[in-house]
Amino acid sequence: MSDAHIGLKDELHWEKKHVTPGRDKVPAMTKLSYGIGGVADFLFMAVPWHMIWPVYTLHFQLDTRLLGIVMSLPRIFGVIGDSVMGGISDNTRTRWGRRKPFILISVILGAILMPFMWTPIQGFGNWGMAVYLAVMTSVYTLVHSALLAPYQAMGYELSTDYDERTRIQAWKGYILGVAFFLNPSFFWICSRKEIFPNILVGAQWLSVIAGVVMIGCTLLLLRHCRESTEVLRQKKIPLMVALKTTITNRTFLILQGAFLSMFMAISCGGAALGLYLTMHYVCGGSMEFYGKLTLVGGVVANLMTFAGVAMGTWISTHIGKRSTVVVGLGLIMIGTLALIPFMNPRWPWLSIIPGIIMNLGLQSGNLMFASMTADVCDEDELVTGLRREGAYSAVAGLLHRVTQIVLLMFSGFMPFLAGYTLMTTPPTTAQLLNMKWLLIGSQTFFCILAFILIAFYPLTRTRSEETRRLLDERKRNATP
Repeated sequence: MSDAHIGLKDELHWEKKHVTPGRDKVPAMTKLSYGIGGVADFLFMAVPWHMIWPVYTLHFQLDTRLLGIVMSLPRIFGVIGDSVMGGISDNTRTRWGRRKPFILISVILGAILMPFMWTPIQGFGNWGMAVYLAVMTSVYTLVHSALLAPYQAMGYELSTDYDERTRIQAWKGYILGVAFFLNPSFFWICSRKEIFPNILVGAQWLSVIAGVVMIGCTLLLLRHCRESTEVLRQKKIPLMVALKTTITNRTFLILQGAFLSMFMAISCGGAALGLYLTMHYVCGGSMEFYGKLTLVGGVVANLMTFAGVAMGTWISTHIGKRSTVVVGLGLIMIGTLALIPFMNPRWPWLSIIPGIIMNLGLQSGNLMFASMTADVCDEDELVTGLRREGAYSAVAGLLHRVTQIVLLMFSGFMPFLAGYTLMTTPPTTAQLLNMKWLLIGSQTFFCILAFILIAFYPLTRTRSEETRRLLDERKRNATP
């Protein structure tokens, strides 16, 4: 029997609730501040990435193939930025810590740059807009790399306890659950003609407001989240050595493969298929009804964020983290299959049901990956003797960026795979049905792939707690 199957058998039983030692408990204000800091990270990418597709396709009428290519280019710079920033922050030594300087500077720059996403060069047609957008989003993505890896690494190192790590991410999940209510409102707000003359002006004002909120959330994070001073004494790690050691960690790669497959299962329809199917198939081409439906559907689906985080936390503390991911993936699969009856123009309001189910599964599963990465960092320290949260955060970001590149390229061409090639006219019913089945088939494939990968993840509660015991014993013996 393989180690993976032994580990799975070990995990699938009812756990006696673990009591976190007082020394490992993280103050509520620290958890709250870390979660609120996540709102800055969320707004940093959510505002432009949610609004670029509707603004540039509906307002500027940019070809979706060209837009898909343009939107994939910044991810290449993100791959570079994420690869470098994790190692840099691991090796940084300042009076303010390893992570905080990068977090503050990147958020301020992001708040300045975001409004300029919506000011493309006029008079040069599609290619002029595409070049401008490619440059702006590439610079913006590099700036985000300086925030992403240090912020995630800070969360990994706030606690060494198996369950407390999950609770830290749960607080972040609850707070982001509130922020997620903003997602479906972005388009609705920006398209309100009684407020803005057009969706472009709405996006510009939305960016200004988001930038102010980002800076406020970041200041709270920096005020109440303290970094460990112990790791400041460890030797610096050459960047290429850190990346090589991280990228060859089999357990980490299995975990990331499962996470990215889950991400693809949720997102492989992309903005293009989602936009066309909802607006033209479900809403009959009505932009006003589309705005209302996505707003209501998004709000209801986001309510599942709180339920998903609570469910994930409970399952994790009683059964195990891997089992929690399996439950989350099961709900995503159910939601995908629910698209068959519920994505139907005869009952447009029922089309929100699959999203509700999938978001419940996504949040309970997604909650685990950051907590599980922290466990992987413990295993890595046991072997290397070094804390390298930044490197693992960087490589996770790198792999996520690469997946986004593939996703954006694929999503831009998915309407064409369904037979929709003329952007100046609405898609036909036959083309929309092709899009629907292409969406369901793609999501099902990636969900099954995630199931297979997570089955081979070897870190159970027993193994993780033993690793932590060995690390603590090593530190005690090393203390003069």
